[in-house]
Amino acid sequence: MNLKVPKKTNSFLVWSFNDILTVLLPLWLLCLISEFRYAPIDSFFAAPFYLSGNNWLGTGNFFFSAVLHKGGKYVAVAVAVSSLILFLLSYLKKFARLKPYRKVCLYVTLSISACALIISGLKPLSASPCPWSLPQYGGSGSAGKCFPAGHASSGFCLFSLYFAFRQLRVTGSWIFLILALALGWILGVGRQAQGAHFLSHSFATMFLDWAICALFYRLFFFPKAPVKIRQKPISALSYCLITAFSLTFIFNLPFFSKACSALKFSFSDLWLLAVCAFILFSAFFTVLRLLNHSFLIKVFSLFFTVCAAGAMYFNYQYGTIINSEMMRNALATDTAEAAELLTAKFFLEFAFLCLPQLYLTFFVPIKHSSFVRGIFQALVGLVIGVCFLMLNFQGVSSLIRSEPVLRNLISPVNVFSGTYKAVFKDGSTEVDAPRIVIDPKPALGASHKNDKGTLFIVVVGETARLANWGLAGYSRDTTPQLRARNVIPFSKTISCGTSTDVSLPCMFSRVGRDRYDRDRILKEESLLPVLQRAGINVFWVDNQSGCKGVCKGVPSLSISKTKAPSLCSGPRCYDEALLAGIDTSEILKPGKTTVVFMHQLGNHGPAYSKRYPKNFEVFKPVCTDEKLNNCSREEIVNAYDNAILYTDHFLAGVIDWLKGLDGFDTGLLYVSDHGESLGENNMYLHGAPELIAPKEQKEVPMLLWLSKGFEQKFGLNDVCLREQAKADASHDQLFSSLLGILDVKSSVYDQNKDFSAVCRKSNS
Repeated sequence: MNLKVPKKTNSFLVWSFNDILTVLLPLWLLCLISEFRYAPIDSFFAAPFYLSGNNWLGTGNFFFSAVLHKGGKYVAVAVAVSSLILFLLSYLKKFARLKPYRKVCLYVTLSISACALIISGLKPLSASPCPWSLPQYGGSGSAGKCFPAGHASSGFCLFSLYFAFRQLRVTGSWIFLILALALGWILGVGRQAQGAHFLSHSFATMFLDWAICALFYRLFFFPKAPVKIRQKPISALSYCLITAFSLTFIFNLPFFSKACSALKFSFSDLWLLAVCAFILFSAFFTVLRLLNHSFLIKVFSLFFTVCAAGAMYFNYQYGTIINSEMMRNALATDTAEAAELLTAKFFLEFAFLCLPQLYLTFFVPIKHSSFVRGIFQALVGLVIGVCFLMLNFQGVSSLIRSEPVLRNLISPVNVFSGTYKAVFKDGSTEVDAPRIVIDPKPALGASHKNDKGTLFIVVVGETARLANWGLAGYSRDTTPQLRARNVIPFSKTISCGTSTDVSLPCMFSRVGRDRYDRDRILKEESLLPVLQRAGINVFWVDNQSGCKGVCKGVPSLSISKTKAPSLCSGPRCYDEALLAGIDTSEILKPGKTTVVFMHQLGNHGPAYSKRYPKNFEVFKPVCTDEKLNNCSREEIVNAYDNAILYTDHFLAGVIDWLKGLDGFDTGLLYVSDHGESLGENNMYLHGAPELIAPKEQKEVPMLLWLSKGFEQKFGLNDVCLREQAKADASHDQLFSSLLGILDVKSSVYDQNKDFSAVCRKSNS
């Protein structure tokens, strides 16, 4: 190597140091890994090192333990000490020739020391466990403070040698870059083989050590040089390659995470992942390069990134799968619900994810290129993508068939596809068009000849899952007040969907889930107009995001915040306002039959702790963060259970009120629209596609309470109903069961779907 002492200069003209690329981008990548940790990817690459029990390939192995673990750290120590010695010797006259290298030696010593100190200082602050401490690898589950990877830093800190020899204008300085990368990864993989670290830990260390060495280099040798924000123009080819790389390997981490969970570590599966990556990369590049104009390339690159960033955020925080159903939910979200999801933390992380692309858009110009060149480059990208697909078409198609949800994890394609289907293909619940009349002449049965009035309340629960329902055998008694009121609890009810947008129209439709046809459900009238046409007074009261078209043609009662000021704050009211906040004179009509449908706020997430007054915070501590994965599972479940406890109180209060109405025969039916995931399999909230939806999102509570007068008027047998409630039920039974319970004669009634049919007097 040709050692040459540099001239004294503070100019970037010799080697243009890019602060953005050299310091800030590695720090951004470090923060990305720290915030967005995809365990299936780590587990996939840990698989070849794990044997069984708590045994790893490198456990007790001399090479891994003595050579790599104990011996590896001395390489960095030796370099740092040698640099320090040279630095000190440079002050002696005998070694005056070392004086020009004094600053470089000090830089190397301090950079390596800073890497060691910062890495060791960060580890105690991290709750990230080591692989060997996880239960899935035979560990106890205790926090291991294992992030980032300390041992790999012994190699990566030698990035300082690369910067040092670049400063000395050494021709072969790149060799030290290769050396640092090689040693860092050898030491990192060595610790992975012992179960001490995951792959992401080593990546984080690599980016952090690089940033530290680069920052020290900047401060040592170019302290006064201005920070260059605006960069020199780059070619359209480079711009599209960078954006395609970002979309593939950053914003499609959810895709690769799911793919890794479906595969096992092997050469063929590694090749399959690589093929998928090349296909995605080629597809993104081809689309962007076809735009061919610098303005269009920038606009669409930013647009793709913004959409992909939003999808990535919600997938990571809540396990959200972006499809047409989820996009319908998003488009139908009211301002109060949106405010709970689009928090300051959301905008902060969303902006963080978009930062590199924003920088490219506004500070990196694109050189003009010819139209023909752009088309040619796009075609090359397309051909490469097709070639990779053909190389392993069977593997890719098999993976997609076995894990169809992968289609909904390709960002931002999932956003575009889901939005298109939600807007143009799937029907909207808010379309203001006449509904098809399904029965023009329903009639009231003989039970209604009684002069005494009837009031029946149907409470549509929100996001209550059976797994946390006390009456269903949950370990906590979350329904003590309902238990004391001798209600009829159904053992298990299967919801029509996993979101309000699907379940609510479906559960009050004659179509149901068995013959699910969204277009038909939204074109036909619901149960409510049928009841109204038969002569029943029907009302809808909403404390949620609307009735999703179910109450079309039926009068709604508004909650008056002045009638229940203690129950309302801002845009939200607690569920007790469904009764306390309405004008009850509208529903108390002597001698008439009235049915009131109440739509709860219930357990709608993620802000479970905001669904109940403070005096219902029985289970503690609770999660108060809308980013549920920032809370422990105990805190999430506690907040959710408190909301169930409040629903129990609300329903018990409605029952007590109904009991006190002497001039009416009364009854109540409660059923939740869908369930909820509370972190099982890293999934939160609801709205999962039916194909992969866990039981926690589909199994919901349902109960019935009837006054003695109601049972006698409608000829219903309490013992029989309790026996029927032991069988599995579903939302499909609501339509005909409510017609049966209320004795409404209709051509659309199906006795086979009426759980009360065998319990009426005529059948006893």
